Parts: sequence; structure tokens; C-alpha cells
Amino acid sequence: MFPEPGVGEARGMTKMRFSGALAGVAVIAMVALAGGDAASAYRAASAPEPADRPDVVVIGTGGTIAGIGESRVSFQSYQPGGLPTRDLVGFLQPEIGQVADVSTVDFGAKGSGEYTIADYHDLSRLVDEQLKRADAAVVTTGTQTMEELAYWLDLTVRSPKPVVVTGAMRPWTVVGSDGPPNLYNAVLLAASGRTRCFGSVIMLNDEILAARDATKTSTTRLDTMRSPEFGSLGTVDEQRIRLLRAPARVRDCDRPQHWRTPFDLATISRERLPRVEVVYTYADAAGEPVTALVDAGVTGLVFAGTPSPRQFEAAMPAMASGVTVVAANRNVTGAVYDTPGAVIPAEELRPQKARLLLLLALARTDDPAQVRAWFQRYGVPEFDPVG
Repeated sequence: MFPEPGVGEARGMTKMRFSGALAGVAVIAMVALAGGDAASAYRAASAPEPADRPDVVVIGTGGTIAGIGESRVSFQSYQPGGLPTRDLVGFLQPEIGQVADVSTVDFGAKGSGEYTIADYHDLSRLVDEQLKRADAAVVTTGTQTMEELAYWLDLTVRSPKPVVVTGAMRPWTVVGSDGPPNLYNAVLLAASGRTRCFGSVIMLNDEILAARDATKTSTTRLDTMRSPEFGSLGTVDEQRIRLLRAPARVRDCDRPQHWRTPFDLATISRERLPRVEVVYTYADAAGEPVTALVDAGVTGLVFAGTPSPRQFEAAMPAMASGVTVVAANRNVTGAVYDTPGAVIPAEELRPQKARLLLLLALARTDDPAQVRAWFQRYGVPEFDPVG
């Protein structure tokens, strides 16, 4: 019996239906008579024609997914970014080639925590440049700051074409690595075109997550990326892509001027990006770190949790001097709604993501009212049934 085409098959594969299966029967019969491999014959016969396959570019940045373990069972002991992206894609051939025409670009080969905001700026510009020719993009990265990189791309990439971020918790070379299935599923999802206008999404451990909502929850478990507040967007089970919800911005898909954010990096210099830092709060936290950051030239501060009295005391003169302050929740779920004076609430946006949004906002304006408005529109996007 032949496998039934999955409901989430790529758009470029939809032309291959019943006629393709009949062709497969004929080819398999001939190969079987000749003593060949029927399974390989079916895969070759059922692959879409090259002209029908979408073009997907895989942009590698290193991380665990490209890591080389010290041994085949070194699940946590490895060198990240040791393998070029073309080798990862090549390992998945011929199956990945039946999903899409895949090209590769190596942006870098580091752990995700080693990249700077200037690097993020360059990566966004590269993604947009590649999407001028490709139908979709997959970005591989380390999981440590995956949620930040994905959210940065979500805020800055101008193209509505699918952008899928993936990675792994185990290096590519170990037994049971999650890298190969994660990369294959990411390409499958990107090639399907079904997340067009979603912005950036994360594909990890068979789950599709919104870049804004996802966060890393474990340093070791394969299901580390979660969306505790809202849940996943959907799943990928073999060839079946199931989408159960969508980010609010899809409503503006046919209105590019509304779909795109105001954070066009073509108009924002990478050398003049403002400095924004996160201040973690805890019992009896000192105020000197706040003062030191202000003295170092930060233009924005995100407090993760309610400031201690000494932190609040240090923040007051900082705000008076023009430093923009955002209040975020330091817990796994929940939101910050009510804030004093000019402090901007991040609602349920994670502190590390509120920092990115504040940084981009301050790169465009020093008007506190405009920054607050952008936090409401892009930091806390909602479906508006009448808007």
C-alpha cells in the first residue's frame, strides 16, 4: 500500500496526486522485476518535478544543530557550529530534495549567545535579500537565544514569505540527535507556504511556535521551546502540517503597509543602534547597577519584575534624564498592565523580547508616546474584529 499524501504537503507538491501514484506503481513494478529497491523507486517516482518545487534557502548561524559531539553519546559535550549548513542539508538528501529545492548560506558558525545586535541587523538584511528570489527561508541557530533572534526577525524582516527558525538540543553527530528531524520539518513547513504573513515562527520538536510567544524552558530537554501563555500554533507530524491558530498580524496580509512594522533596517544604521539593557529584580536588589548602566550610556531599561526600593530610587533620576523604562514580568506566565507614570508596561512580553522591541523603537523615535503606542501594537498584537 502506498503512503497517503499528507494534508500539510508543500504547495509545490500539490500537482502530484493520483497520476503520480500510478506512475509510481509502474516504476516500482519495473524495478521489482529487475530485482531493485522498491522503496527507493517509489521515492524517486513520487518526487515532484523540479519546476514544481518551492525554493527554500537555509541560512546557518551555527549553534548546537551544527555541533560536533566529543563522541556519539556526547549529548551535552560538543563544539557548536562545527558543520557547514550544506553538510546538514546534504545529510537529509534525497528526502529533503523531494520537498523543496534547497540552497544554503552560512551566516556564521558560533553559539547563539555570541551574536551581537549588529549581527542581528545583518542577518535580517540577509534574510530579506535571500527572499527576493527564494520562496521561503529557514534560519538555523542555537537555542540559548533562539527566541530573541526569532522575535528580532519577526519585527524586522520586510518580506511576508515564510521565515522558520529551528535548531537542536543535541549536536548533529550524536545518537538520537534532534537536529535532522528539526531541520527537515522546518524546510517542510517553510516549503508549504502555510505560514506566509505569520512573521517568524519557530519549528522545534514537531511543534510550531510564534516567535513572540516562545521561550526556552529547559537547558537539556528536547521540548525546551514552549509557549506557556498561549500554546503552539500547530504541529508537524511526518508530512502532516496542522495549524490550529495564527498570529494576529495575518489579518493584514493583504495590506503590506499595515503588515510591516515601522522597523525597516534599511533606514536604521547598525552602527547607531541604541543601547538597551535588562535589569533583573529580586529581594533587596541594589540600585548601583542601574546607575552604572545609565552612566554607561543606555537609553532604555527593561525591569524584569517589580524593582526593589533601591532600584526604583536609582531609576527615577534616570527617567528624568530621558531614559525610557519598560516594566516586564519575570515569571513564566502573567502580564504587567498597570505601571506608574511614564513607565511602559510590557504586558506578557518576555523581558528579553521587550528589550528588542524597545531598542528598535528608540532607534526610530525619542517620543515616549510613540514608543508606548508601538508596544501596544507590536508587543501585544491582538485580533481586532472591526479594525
